[in-house]
Amino acid sequence: MIQFSHVTKQFDGTAALKDLNLTIDDGEFFVLVGPSGSGKTTLLKTINRLVVPTSGTVTIDGQDVSKSHLQELRRHIGYVLQTGALFPNMTVEQNASIQLDNLGWEAQKKHERIVELMTKVNLDPAQFLHRMPSELSGGEAQRVGIVRALAARPKLVLMDEPFSALDPVSRRQLQKIVLNLHKQIDTTIVFVTHDMHEAFLLADRLAVIHNGVILQEGEPDYLMANPADEFVKRFFDVDNSNTRLLKQVITSGLGRPLTKQDNVIRLQNSQTVYEWAGLLEKNPTQLISVDGEVLDQSDLISYVADLGKESSND
Repeated sequence: MIQFSHVTKQFDGTAALKDLNLTIDDGEFFVLVGPSGSGKTTLLKTINRLVVPTSGTVTIDGQDVSKSHLQELRRHIGYVLQTGALFPNMTVEQNASIQLDNLGWEAQKKHERIVELMTKVNLDPAQFLHRMPSELSGGEAQRVGIVRALAARPKLVLMDEPFSALDPVSRRQLQKIVLNLHKQIDTTIVFVTHDMHEAFLLADRLAVIHNGVILQEGEPDYLMANPADEFVKRFFDVDNSNTRLLKQVITSGLGRPLTKQDNVIRLQNSQTVYEWAGLLEKNPTQLISVDGEVLDQSDLISYVADLGKESSND
């Protein structure tokens, strides 16, 4: 469990965090979301002491971070940055093994662990282990960064906008990979993003931060339905203005109940209508199932038509 108690951080007299209180439970995928400069990355960095609060305390499992041995603290925390941040003179396997080297893992055991994780992030070990960072795409480098963060089986992983520099396809692929990994491992993930859609896709719970203050926290669906104030509402609306989710289609009343006879492709309610449209482009008669409801091409046409009516009335 991570607890922030009355955490304040000032830089040159300006408060980046203001008397902030928050609890993150073991095993959660917890997302800190907010606009640029909101304080979310500053808050993340107080966990591994890259930032030291001006006042207040941060504890992990009851242990005050400020009183922990710094090297020992960071050995048990995985950290993924906005880029893979790989050492250019080391191979993929050497980069991924850095933490295991520090912990004194035996060579064969270390190799087996890296191979295991490379497979989980969809990088063929036979092709990638001996490559240099200059031979990787941005998405591939970031996957290696994720392997490195998870290699030593940390109880906690911090991810600071890890997909923000990637193209949309690579970003979506890595979001799915991280979600699947979280289901397979006993690890708490604290993830920073300014993208509300990404936050909704990934989070068990999330906190909306603005000007160093947590405006609201809770499960994504609850926050969307019950924004705490006008800023949170506007932030949701702006972020989702170009990202229409399938959950919104279902909420609008479209669809019909799924039956055993239906030949459907099942999609998550956090996926977008654009992904749905992509399926229909390949097969116009394809049915999809979302939350037990069946949607077809006519539902997409009706939904888009209703959006047009909303726009003309604004």
